[in-house]
Amino acid sequence: MRSRRRNFEVYSLSAIDLFASAMGAFIIITIILMPDYQKEVRSQGDLEYLEELAGKTQALLQETEQGSKDLLEALLAAQTRHQQLQAKQEIVSSELETLNAEQQARNDQPPPPPPSPVVTPDKKGSNQVTFRFLGLKTDRKRILFMVDMNRYLSRHEALVRRTVIRAMESLQTGYQFAILGFQQQDTGPRYYRWPADGSLADMTDRSRSEATDFLRGLSDKFEGSSSLLSAFDTAFQSPAESIILFSDGLPNPAYNANLSPGRLVRSITVSNSKGREIHAVTIGDYFKYRGTVEFMESLARANAGGFLALAD
Repeated sequence: MRSRRRNFEVYSLSAIDLFASAMGAFIIITIILMPDYQKEVRSQGDLEYLEELAGKTQALLQETEQGSKDLLEALLAAQTRHQQLQAKQEIVSSELETLNAEQQARNDQPPPPPPSPVVTPDKKGSNQVTFRFLGLKTDRKRILFMVDMNRYLSRHEALVRRTVIRAMESLQTGYQFAILGFQQQDTGPRYYRWPADGSLADMTDRSRSEATDFLRGLSDKFEGSSSLLSAFDTAFQSPAESIILFSDGLPNPAYNANLSPGRLVRSITVSNSKGREIHAVTIGDYFKYRGTVEFMESLARANAGGFLALAD
């Protein structure tokens, strides 16, 4: 008799169908959600990249700001240095022009000897001469002594002082006088006045003594150059009727509107609208420089004044 075969089924067909359906649903859902997952992953990566890029940008910005600051400081330093060099160049150019003028004067022929200090008698009928000084004479009683105090006259300072004092000693009671020292500094013209307010003082023993002390106080102040153009503008504001200039007679064109000596004489003469007498006393090594004599003599002659040259 044949034995009966037994079959054992673990899962029924319905269970298999259920599992297959669940697996299919999972696959379908996975396929549907996969793009969103990929987008999220990419977004996360982009965010990290952007944060990294922002950090680099901030660092670069800080470096740029520091570099701009350093560049600005370097530019300011360069501008300051340029201004300093420009100022030095102007000083050197001015000194070079003065030296060239001196050298040109040395190449010329020596000037004639100074005028004789002997006073010639006045012509009959002329105005009475009330002031005489080594050949200079005038009938004006209000006098301004202009003293050039440039550095080239420093070695002749004692002669300048003695000459001005001798001129003051020639003044008698009834005169009025003042002293105007002038020089050109890098910052501009500088003036030393006695009396300090720019007025005229009556000639007395006391005023003569005070003026002499004032001149002694100028002995260590001879420096810089000289601007005769601006100095005469100041002198013409004085109530003086007669001006006596004590100078080496070498005007630096750089401080006189770049005018040649001849044009400078004309400019000063035109500015002398009230017709003040201008007397010129050349002091120093005038015999070395023909131009000094010509300039000072022309200035005096054009303004009804006298000329005198003195050397150590």
